[in-house]
Amino acid sequence: MGSNKTVNMIKHTTPASRLLLLFCMFFTTSQTDLFAQEQWALVQDEEGVTIYSRKIADHAESEFKGISTINQPVEVVGAVLADIPAYTQLFYNCRYARKLQHKMSSDHNFLLYMVIETPWPLWDRDIIYFARTTIDIGSERILIQSKALGEPIVPIRKDHVRITDSELQWILERFDSIRTKVTFTKRTNAGGSLGGYLSDVGCRKTIFHSLINLHRIAADPKYAALGERLKEKYGKR
Repeated sequence: MGSNKTVNMIKHTTPASRLLLLFCMFFTTSQTDLFAQEQWALVQDEEGVTIYSRKIADHAESEFKGISTINQPVEVVGAVLADIPAYTQLFYNCRYARKLQHKMSSDHNFLLYMVIETPWPLWDRDIIYFARTTIDIGSERILIQSKALGEPIVPIRKDHVRITDSELQWILERFDSIRTKVTFTKRTNAGGSLGGYLSDVGCRKTIFHSLINLHRIAADPKYAALGERLKEKYGKR
């Protein structure tokens, strides 16, 4: 009964209010509730990246988690993830990425639109994420949570499939003064004719190659300068 009331409440709100309500519902749900399923199993360990997977109830696709240590301070890695135009070099097969203008957007909470190249003969994918960033200055930890939206804020491109079921999370944790532990977790239903197996192949590749790319991109000196600006803006204990 409670779920029916929630659905009815969502249906009878304005588009902007509906988005806000959906955001609140997602981010007040604990990560345990979202992903508390089977235990993690090791599936790949190479080039400094360790990847685990586990099955999720009521989903054909699995959830994947990649862990790697980046030889840069946490604020530098955070600066890379804050640079949305650089996502075409960071994310595996990302052809386009930009923030969307929205009245609910801020430095920490924003809408992100991405176009993902998919191998022929499949159509490319696009997706709109609501991204939320939490910065814990005391523990030098940055959390970025993103969830795909079904709202047609951006029209679907010709010969593209819109992904509406995807969740990802970045956790950046200070390892020491010059290293950052990065945990990248993702689950995606790629939609269209792709089944759970093919969705999993794409998700696993995205995590592995994105973490490899992060090592390279974070070494660019410009992110050291951007990281210092982040420290000045948000303070440092």
